[in-house]
Amino acid sequence: MEKWFYWGIPIKYTSRYIFLMMIVLVMLPLLTGLRYTQAGYILNFLFADVMFYRWCIPRIIEDKLEERRRRYRDGE
Repeated sequence: MEKWFYWGIPIKYTSRYIFLMMIVLVMLPLLTGLRYTQAGYILNFLFADVMFYRWCIPRIIEDKLEERRRRYRDGE
């Protein structure tokens, strides 16, 4: 988890990240009738960011492995 603090979102996943944040910070309170305080927004942002990080890391590893397989298959 220490790497999460310095992690940047890959360009490939930027639209998913923005969509997730809009859902968590805007749509969820509207649908449920909740009202976040400033601390609530910060905590929900951090929680969603950590969950996105945990979702994204395996996909980045899969992308690297697929690229490695492709290079091996093509003889590079």
